[in-house]
Amino acid sequence: MNLVLDIGNTRVKYAVFLKNKLIHHGFWLENDLLEGFENLLIVHPDIAYAIWCQSGADRPDLYQRLQGKLSVVHMTHQSKLPIENHYKTPNTLGLDRLALASAAQLYAPGKASLIIDCGTCVTYDFIDANGRYFGGAISPGLSMRYRAMHHYTDRLPNLRAESTKALYGDSTDSSMHQGAFRGLIHEIDGFIDQYKAHNPNLTTFLTGGDLEILRDHIKNDIFAHSNFLLEGLNQILLINKD
Repeated sequence: MNLVLDIGNTRVKYAVFLKNKLIHHGFWLENDLLEGFENLLIVHPDIAYAIWCQSGADRPDLYQRLQGKLSVVHMTHQSKLPIENHYKTPNTLGLDRLALASAAQLYAPGKASLIIDCGTCVTYDFIDANGRYFGGAISPGLSMRYRAMHHYTDRLPNLRAESTKALYGDSTDSSMHQGAFRGLIHEIDGFIDQYKAHNPNLTTFLTGGDLEILRDHIKNDIFAHSNFLLEGLNQILLINKD
């Protein structure tokens, strides 16, 4: 069995795989990180391998515990991948984006794919039908858009993200929701349309922390997958563990 970890700033998402099959997943907060890991090994004693991808703070206690109990693959830019990386500055590319691209190869082999990860930032990653990764785009995430309007102005309030289908905003709050939420929806659909114009059979995947609030508002056909990054990390582990 494989243990896959997505290490963020406030929590660590984990998943247990038996080859390609997702068996169990969840997350640990900082104060229950080590206890959660030990309990997971009790529930799944057949876990033998682990891989992690880090986008948040270092977790040296967890790393030490992992390396003491499991065979660990630490993903780097030199790790073997199920895709060809044609990014012009590969050492600056987020490892999470490579993991997402690897997941697309699992779910849509031989097809052009666009992976949209809606988190702190929104990332767009494109793979052609030959499994070649070229890059994409990075833009502010949903919460960042609200925070920026509040932070860089004197009077706009600090709002929580809220979905809306209204045609226009008739108050300051609803106008901000139009700009932030509907603006992001239009951006996502616009990027999908742009890539579809060059790749008519494009497969689009949507994932990330804001998946649930966004998914039903996008007009294009998408495959929504909340554990897409973990699936991609598992693919990289399978390739690199031997």
